Amino acid sequence: MSTMNSQIVGNLFELWSCIGELTKTITKNDHYNAVSVQGSDWPYRVFQFDIDHYANSIEEVIGLSLQGKLPELITIDQPSLIKDKEHLQFLMSQKNMALDMSVTNHFHHDCSNIISINTEKEAIYFAEVASRSFGYKVDSSVVYTIIQHEKIKAFLYTENDQSLGCGILFVDNSNNAGFHMIGTVPEGRGKGIGKLITERLIVEAQNQDCPYCVLHASAMGEPIYKKYGFAVYGEIETYRILKD
Repeated sequence: MSTMNSQIVGNLFELWSCIGELTKTITKNDHYNAVSVQGSDWPYRVFQFDIDHYANSIEEVIGLSLQGKLPELITIDQPSLIKDKEHLQFLMSQKNMALDMSVTNHFHHDCSNIISINTEKEAIYFAEVASRSFGYKVDSSVVYTIIQHEKIKAFLYTENDQSLGCGILFVDNSNNAGFHMIGTVPEGRGKGIGKLITERLIVEAQNQDCPYCVLHASAMGEPIYKKYGFAVYGEIETYRILKD
């Protein structure tokens, strides 16, 4: 795995670990980590598998998941190492992308429709938008808990008293700016809201002198991010553990 790809994946895994620690739902051992937030589908999963013990670790996780002791979702940062997928259902693949801020034109972006959320009520709105945008439950209590952390900022796009889009910025220990949960509710799509949120996150990264912006893009989002100068360095895959 390239150094840049490791940094991109590292930002995501550091965010999930941070959420697990803030919500006191983290499981860590030498071979993998897991976040088991109750009442929320995000970020309920197992991740950060030890490359030297992939096969044995995944077999162990499958067994513990079937016993209800670990989440049923796993995210893999080196998909080629998975040989036996008998008990796994493929859910999605995402491209690991990064933007080198040293070669990026300075952004000037002021969209009054985008607010940084701070209150419990705003966290509820964010959770509702995220849940509708991605099709899985995001719990507002998790959102409100994590926005208390100095390195996590969550944003809402509102228009005519409607919350239509969302996004999260997470600055990791390498000072890279991770873009997460960029989404738009169905009735807000086609208006460029996702682009506006992305630009706002880039400005936030500039203001914090982050060397790179990193994210994980769907097939639909990849060409949009490439227009901003993001390049692909690898991919991650997410699977569901099948019950017998």
